[in-house]
Amino acid sequence: MKIDKLFIGLDLSKYDNACIENAYYLLNHIPNIDTVVLYHNIKFNFIGELGEFTELSSEQLRKKILKHIKKNYVPLFQEHSEKVTPTVTDDNSTINALKNQLAYNTASTLFIFGSKSQEDGTGDVPMKTVSLKLFNSPALFCPSPAKTPYKTLFAAVDLKTKGNDKNVITWSNNFKEHFPNIEVTGVYVNETPLAYFPYIEKDDDEIAKELWHNCEAKFKKLTEDHKKHVKEWSFKLLKGKGVVHNLKKTIKKEKPELLIVGRNSSFLRNTNVYGSTTRKLLMSAPKVPVLVI
Repeated sequence: MKIDKLFIGLDLSKYDNACIENAYYLLNHIPNIDTVVLYHNIKFNFIGELGEFTELSSEQLRKKILKHIKKNYVPLFQEHSEKVTPTVTDDNSTINALKNQLAYNTASTLFIFGSKSQEDGTGDVPMKTVSLKLFNSPALFCPSPAKTPYKTLFAAVDLKTKGNDKNVITWSNNFKEHFPNIEVTGVYVNETPLAYFPYIEKDDDEIAKELWHNCEAKFKKLTEDHKKHVKEWSFKLLKGKGVVHNLKKTIKKEKPELLIVGRNSSFLRNTNVYGSTTRKLLMSAPKVPVLVI
């Protein structure tokens, strides 16, 4: 794990404060971060058929928002303020505007977005951004309020996509280096397909027992294969009807401050496509920062 830049997508809402608090916390613990970009794009299509902003009006609004960010956001970084670069663009398509910022899109740049709940809006811009074919950066999705300091970390493994598990383990251990007191828990949900669940849901069912034992064996092999890397971890093995449902239920109960998940689908390997479980998890806006790597 090497992070030297933070790229924060701002929407001028309460989620900006959560993103900045997480960014500031990371800056205090990861010394090689040298650049923080505070980015907002102005969309003018909200005017509809009423007319268009003149070029002057557009520039005036851009300057006002830039002034607001410099006055109200940059000081929140305190001693790290000199690393912050506020940037405001005006493009009817925020996705196109973000494409022009992909010079920052490297494996060492961490993109930070607000993790919006449905009642606050879908938060579709971050999801569209990370779905771009050229997007290959890690991304942190932050709920409001922020969950710093990081005391407990959940590392989600899937036992299917080896690259995902390897990356999750590597990043989790690197967080352990930067945050020595953090407790890491490896989490795996043994999901039974919904269509089959009614046939094997009883605790004394032989099929359910066999599936569970097979899952335990795989989980044991994972811990043995990575023993030297996960020796200080604890593990949780969950079972149920849905991965996202069980993860959120466990998060609600255990209250970790950070969840790390892999991005790739087990079917579309060697691509930048987010897997269906990762997408469902992000769209459900869990009450924990989710780092997708």
